[in-house]
Amino acid sequence: MDTDPTDGRDGREVDAFRGSEPAGGGPRRVLLVDDEPGAADLAATHVERLVDGVETVTRTSPAEALAVVTDDRVDCVVSDYNMPGTDGLELLEEVRSIDPGLPFVLFTGRGSEEIASEAISAGVTDYLQKGVGRDRYEMLANSVENALDRRRAERDLGEINAKVTAIHEFATEVSAAENAGEVFERVVDAAEGILEFDRCVTARRRGDRLVPAARSANVGEDEIRTFALGEGVVGTTAADERTIVVDNLSVDPADPDDLEDPNDFGDPNDLEDPKSPERSDPGRTDRGRGVDTGREGAGRGSADENSPTDAEELADPVADNIRSAISVPIGSYGVFQAVSDGYAAFDDGDVEFAELLAAHAADALEQLETENALRAERDRLSALFEDLPVPVVRTASAEGGERRLDATNQAFEETFGFSEAKHGYREIHNAIIPENEGLIDAGTVLEDGEPIRREVRRQTADGIRDFILNVIPVSRSDETIVYNVYADIGEQKRIERTLRRLHETTREMFCGGDREEIAALAARAAVDILGFPNSGVRLYDPDAEALLPTAITEEATAAIGDRPAFGPGDGRLWEAFESGEPIVVDDLDAVDTVIGYGDLRSLLVVPLGDHGVMPLGSREPGFFDDTATQLARVLGANVTVALDHAQRTAQLRDRDAELQREIERLEKFAGLVSHDLRNPLNVAAGRLELAQTVVDDGDALDELDRIADAHDRMEELIDDLLALARQGRTVDELETVSLADAAARAWRTVDTEGATLDPPEESLTVEADPERLRTLLENLFINSIEHATDSTADPGDVTVSVGALPDGFSVVDDGIGFDIDPEEAAEYGTSSNPRGTGFGLAIVREIAAAHGWEFGVTDEDGARFEFRTDG
Repeated sequence: MDTDPTDGRDGREVDAFRGSEPAGGGPRRVLLVDDEPGAADLAATHVERLVDGVETVTRTSPAEALAVVTDDRVDCVVSDYNMPGTDGLELLEEVRSIDPGLPFVLFTGRGSEEIASEAISAGVTDYLQKGVGRDRYEMLANSVENALDRRRAERDLGEINAKVTAIHEFATEVSAAENAGEVFERVVDAAEGILEFDRCVTARRRGDRLVPAARSANVGEDEIRTFALGEGVVGTTAADERTIVVDNLSVDPADPDDLEDPNDFGDPNDLEDPKSPERSDPGRTDRGRGVDTGREGAGRGSADENSPTDAEELADPVADNIRSAISVPIGSYGVFQAVSDGYAAFDDGDVEFAELLAAHAADALEQLETENALRAERDRLSALFEDLPVPVVRTASAEGGERRLDATNQAFEETFGFSEAKHGYREIHNAIIPENEGLIDAGTVLEDGEPIRREVRRQTADGIRDFILNVIPVSRSDETIVYNVYADIGEQKRIERTLRRLHETTREMFCGGDREEIAALAARAAVDILGFPNSGVRLYDPDAEALLPTAITEEATAAIGDRPAFGPGDGRLWEAFESGEPIVVDDLDAVDTVIGYGDLRSLLVVPLGDHGVMPLGSREPGFFDDTATQLARVLGANVTVALDHAQRTAQLRDRDAELQREIERLEKFAGLVSHDLRNPLNVAAGRLELAQTVVDDGDALDELDRIADAHDRMEELIDDLLALARQGRTVDELETVSLADAAARAWRTVDTEGATLDPPEESLTVEADPERLRTLLENLFINSIEHATDSTADPGDVTVSVGALPDGFSVVDDGIGFDIDPEEAAEYGTSSNPRGTGFGLAIVREIAAAHGWEFGVTDEDGARFEFRTDG
């Protein structure tokens, strides 16, 4: 408690603290004024005991109190009312003249409704009457605490409003930046001036790297470097477009003793940042925070609290004296970062304001990007304007709502006979628009800002012609210009008819037979549809390594005669085939050629992919203009697709023929097995039965029994061979089959010997042939029961499970697995059982292949069979 009226700081120093919280988070000062010293000391004692974080100053006269308010920092005044010379309300008036927002509590022993009303009217913060008992001082302490909290809230709100206002001014200023470098510079300036960060940098994203763009004066060149996208805090901020805050970056992260205890903040004045109340928040941890702003569309991401990578682990500081940092994405354009050598120097408010700065900077950069794109588009349009082969006129605004002629291109001058150099807007307007022709309202076009497309008639140098007029408004920073683009409908209709006929010819080529038929159709289409004087198609023969004259039109033969095959180095035809690009020769007489071209003067060679080329010729030089070349390329593309289709069809036809031959061989094999082997076996079995009835010798009967076993073995082999032949046929008709039902039916037909089936869920289905699916499952169940245990184990201990896969199903047993390679076990005739036929799993594989499934077998704590049915 301070009771010495001479104790105080130099006025020049304390002026900086008036109206604010104490620097460094120190105690708040409450001034108690009462002409009775004992009363002031008692009130001060209670206030210090009941209110956390305050120190009290007592004075016994209003004059002394005013001196403290004037020369020192005071956060709240508590005053008696009845004092010599000056009463409490007069002191209030004097205090408010010095600090209008200073809280003032009137604590008086002389209370009345009149004084209370006068005090409230004068603007006291609170009015309390003295009394006997602790409860009066508790009320005083509560009033002081509320006043101090309200004072802090008002101060914080004022600071926030000031920062928000300054950031809005920054947004206005940065939006006027002329380039991206200026934006990044202004972000650093604003962070220093508004947020009071003194060590800031901005990095600009260039591809997959973050390059330093601007830095504070306190940041040296040796403290910054380029980061790769995803590298460190800067790179991760840019890659994820989320804010990262690092509270505690140890000099040696591997040394736990070197890390500060986040719950032990020490002396707040020792930290770089003065916001110690925020740092003492017990909710903060000694790790980085991924900050989620909650603003829709802000592009921020929150860090996963369960992620093994903390912000400290991402940090890769260039300077050794960095302890905490805030890293904020500037949209997709770069990163803003502020650093400090203090622990947890950046609170949530800093984060929010830094993100607001970055958001405005990102908007400015996006605006610059848009403006640059528009500028480039405008330049592109200007270049396109001059190069367009169709008539175009550009108009701009003039006084009185009129339009003025801005420019015409060469095609416009040639078509209409007018130019902006010799004629005005109104003169051209009146000359080219016939009477009774509907006009387009320029005002509507400018107001809507949308292009208009309309069929019009115009007077040209050659007479009235029909056009499609496209009116295109383009906004500039100073005005809106309008492009009027004329497209000759006659040419358009001709091209549309040509493309439609080409489409019909393409369908005919697809319906045609072999490559030669397609080549003949293509050669005639070039002449009959595109109007080229002559054409041909040369298809590549890989055996001869040459382009063979497959289809040459009569017109081409008349112009150049019969031509041989052309190979590597044989002029423009082979060059086009090898490069895959069309070749145009405007005048064959003006260039050196490897081969002769007869009477032809111009040549266009269109490649047909790997199939060959389509040479087109004319006796006129320069015959193939841009339109002719484009139409020829369209025809060439269609012919290439048709040839691809014919090639695939031929390959499929060959494959189908091979499959059919394989099926026939299998059927013959099945017939051989069924008839030629089974009949002799039946005869042998019959003879054996007769022999067994007439032989009495025991040893002889044993030998006959062995012969019977061999017959049974042969019968099993024949049955399995027949099954293999049948199951390998391709499945043509599929049904949706419940895998659970199929497994249950297959299990009932197998001697399970007490084994257990773990069926799949009832909802699991598969597209399959029901009978072949059951056969597949039966063979797998038999395999599991016969091979899942050794000779001494009980088959009843085996469980066979049928389950779902993401793209199919599986059959698994928990037996001893394979004693041979699992893949080998699925080969024909392979079995670890001496009495087995070795066809069980081979049949399974054939059934899977017939369905088009992918079959796999592994040995993992038992046999596991997987079927990928979605391939």
